[in-house]
Amino acid sequence: MKLRSFVPSLGVLMLAASAVAGPSAPAPKNPAPIAPPVNDDLGITAGLGYHTNYIWRGVNFGQHWVDASLAGAIPLIEGTRLAWDVNYGSLAGDQDHINSPLPAGFSMGGNSFQRLQLGAAFQRDVGAVTVSLGYRYYRNMGGITQGANVFLAPFNNDLGMRDGQEVSLGLATAIGPINVATSANFDFVNSSWYFDFDANTNIAITDSVSVVPFFNVGYGINQRWQFNPGMFRNQGVFPPGLLDFSGAGSVTGWTAINTGFRFPIKLNSRATLTPYIAANLPLGSVNNLGFNALPFALGTNDTAFKSVLTGGVTLSVRF
Repeated sequence: MKLRSFVPSLGVLMLAASAVAGPSAPAPKNPAPIAPPVNDDLGITAGLGYHTNYIWRGVNFGQHWVDASLAGAIPLIEGTRLAWDVNYGSLAGDQDHINSPLPAGFSMGGNSFQRLQLGAAFQRDVGAVTVSLGYRYYRNMGGITQGANVFLAPFNNDLGMRDGQEVSLGLATAIGPINVATSANFDFVNSSWYFDFDANTNIAITDSVSVVPFFNVGYGINQRWQFNPGMFRNQGVFPPGLLDFSGAGSVTGWTAINTGFRFPIKLNSRATLTPYIAANLPLGSVNNLGFNALPFALGTNDTAFKSVLTGGVTLSVRF
């Protein structure tokens, strides 16, 4: 075929194809934007945990603590949010360390303890620092709160625990790879202060596994861990105070160092399993605070105030 005859034939074929396909649609002048992915994250994290011991501000309340929690944050104006949390825990086997077992014929066995916490705090980012102003309510329940050594009642009608209500001011920031935070907490029901300092850092092992070393130390002023004054001090009559034979009505000073390692494991995009191991090391004002000097225990065995190695695991799921 000669080139002259091929070119007109090609044009005829293109014209025929155009006729079959129909006219081409003009490009839209204002194309519809691509819809962003739907964010179905409610900003709520649920947690369930088991802990070999319940350590609160340096005191070992007992063994086999199981707790459940919900936490979240509500965005307010730019850089400000309202963080909230709810936590409920219980000594699973009623194995408390506050009251000693009594002698034969008086023993009441282990004492139960449950605690409900409700907290809320306004948080604001100020440059590299986050400032928080919060409130926390403690509802204490169980045998410990009632003063389980009830046979002491004729001598002391002020056993047990009170609930607590705290206001707090906190600061948090990062110094290089280290996260640091501190807070001042005033319990206006029990007239006591508690200050703490916390530091931790995250060391990534794989995309889903990390190691988090942490360190915490506390300082209390008029601290009684929400126990009633009569359960804490020697009132000058028999029997001695359940928590302190020295006659002091409260503790002012460094309470304890709590330090260890967390090992967060990302199970998927929403769930994280976090085993941990920690040492609780009571300091001078708390170490061996309990009284157990008579032939049988009238007060606390000092297990609650001794150094202890603890561990546990928490499962958290974000919704």
